Amino acid sequence: NEGNEYFKEKDYGRAVAAYSEGLRRRCGDAGLDAVLLTNRAAAHFHLGNYRSALNDAIQAKKLKPTHLKAIIRGALCHMELKNFVEAIAWCEEGLQIDSKEKKLVEMRAKADKLKGKELEGTFLGTQTDFSSRRKCQGRAEMGTVLLCERNIKLVLEPSDEEEEVSDGLAEISLDGFHSDSATGAKVHLDADGSLSWPVLFLYPEHEQTDFTVAFHENSR
Repeated sequence: NEGNEYFKEKDYGRAVAAYSEGLRRRCGDAGLDAVLLTNRAAAHFHLGNYRSALNDAIQAKKLKPTHLKAIIRGALCHMELKNFVEAIAWCEEGLQIDSKEKKLVEMRAKADKLKGKELEGTFLGTQTDFSSRRKCQGRAEMGTVLLCERNIKLVLEPSDEEEEVSDGLAEISLDGFHSDSATGAKVHLDADGSLSWPVLFLYPEHEQTDFTVAFHENSR
């Protein structure tokens, strides 16, 4: 109840904490735990913590496979994370439970429309105004130039063999920078020449993580 009150007041941070406390008590009721996880997923979602919200929705669905609110929340998270194939799968799973659920019907159509499209403004996209620059320089060279302009230094994982690294950056391209997330997010070159990076946030005190697909380099 406390978490619900915080949620109604749009105090989503405290709502997350309250739902987490309820889960820590481990009442042993799978149905109640599924509700708490779904509610915490909703709070995380409103905070923009889509990865954390998705994890909660997944756990809630495991506890109660027919919990429609958890399925809807999970589908919404996949939409925000640009996982359109997964969003479709979640929508179809929910529609097997309720074929007339409006949110799922509409989301399924939207996800199907967006599936397969590249994110706007990607490095290889056609909407940037850097086509002439790409023709003059290889992608590897261009990636190096963009990083040097920003004074960004990379730390490469060590290999078993010693290698010269002074000229190594000449072989780097932006589409080589990607996360290990299931989203396969990469560094994007936006139309204005700025970069957006995939970023993983760690919250050790809460034992939570969150993943942002595109974090603009000028964000503060």
